[in-house]
Amino acid sequence: MKDLLAVQEHYQDYPYPLRDPEEETQRLLHVTGEGLPELNHHLYCGKEDFKSGFRVLIAGGGTGDASTFLGEQLKNTNAEIIYLDFSKASMEIAQKRAEVRGLKNITWIHDSILNIPKLALGKFDFINCSGVLHHLASPDEGLKILSDSLSTRGGMHLMIYAKYGRAGVYQIQHLMKLINSDVSSRAEEIENCKAIIEILPDTNWYAKSQDFIADHILFGDIGLYDMFLHKQDRAYSIPEMYEFVNAAGLHFVDFASPKQRLKLEIEQYIKDAELLLQIKQLDIHTQQAISELIVGTVVKHDFYVSKNQNTVADLACLNNIPYFYPETDLVKQVYNFIDSGQVLIGQEIKFKLNCRYIQDVDITIHVSKYTKYIFKNMIEGSKSLQEIFDAIRKEFKWDILDAVLINECKIIFTQFFKVGILFLRDKSIAEFKECI
Repeated sequence: MKDLLAVQEHYQDYPYPLRDPEEETQRLLHVTGEGLPELNHHLYCGKEDFKSGFRVLIAGGGTGDASTFLGEQLKNTNAEIIYLDFSKASMEIAQKRAEVRGLKNITWIHDSILNIPKLALGKFDFINCSGVLHHLASPDEGLKILSDSLSTRGGMHLMIYAKYGRAGVYQIQHLMKLINSDVSSRAEEIENCKAIIEILPDTNWYAKSQDFIADHILFGDIGLYDMFLHKQDRAYSIPEMYEFVNAAGLHFVDFASPKQRLKLEIEQYIKDAELLLQIKQLDIHTQQAISELIVGTVVKHDFYVSKNQNTVADLACLNNIPYFYPETDLVKQVYNFIDSGQVLIGQEIKFKLNCRYIQDVDITIHVSKYTKYIFKNMIEGSKSLQEIFDAIRKEFKWDILDAVLINECKIIFTQFFKVGILFLRDKSIAEFKECI
């Protein structure tokens, strides 16, 4: 209880992350994994319109990144958003951001997620809980409370810290506990920590990590305190993450961050064909655990979980519409390039993809006799797979099995799914408009 109070006081004094509400007049801060196309594709089999009384809980909403982004996307629906946080200072910043944007669809609750069972909030179709569970005395208890708060179709977007990428951070945390053992002033804690960070030799483990984890540079004193001086902080390896999810009776769906999906692909690191084949015989969780240890820079696990299994929209469902979002012009560019005659059947198109969440990703498209026609029929963004396949059959004037065309789509689409710019939605679901 003492540690919980210390954490609450920390976020009252230093609301995290640092946000200026007036910046809402200039831009909408997009939260990776929180776009409606992403949620619909990963958690609801592509069949959620977010208009039929959809209920959202932002559990530990902080300074309002998720509540602002979701509130903006859902403001023209009858969806209900409940923001909950135990830091009044954080909530006031989040409220101001919503006010600047004119958002009226958020209910504000100043309380801890541990008190959710007493609040009679009902069940939720979606819960966001980012950067909260790993600061609880019992993260398992916190996740179980959230799991119990989900509706039967419900899913969550969670973020917890990753163990190995933050190894240097935890060494500094331990170091500062030794140095600040008799210090009671938060300001003095910060000054001592700044002095230490400035004199770290190149041999220090955190000094080697600053290229990929530097909250104290991004967010000043607020970021420094949150990273190095936190009073309750733990992290998870990949195997521990899966155990954490399973213990709460939830099903892991996928990583929400395209960067993490790519980082955990073993093919990124193992180039020896024999060794790669040996590792690929292991289950996917073990492959990811190996990748995490090899790369060493995964600092957080950002992922979806659900009450249900098989929640990702599937190419085998021919009523689904494949569409690029927000890179809507990419499909036309690819089609025009193939149609120009610059590439022949059996050749490859290779290019660098740069989009919102991921940069400099190599994309390779193996061009078959059907590739051009798949992209041609995706340009308008409203044709289902069934309609695309029927159009291809009409073009070729012979019967082509659905299974053949589904396989062609898998070969082409898988890499676009991984980088988070291609999604599926049911034919009954209207196009999602990008918010800015």
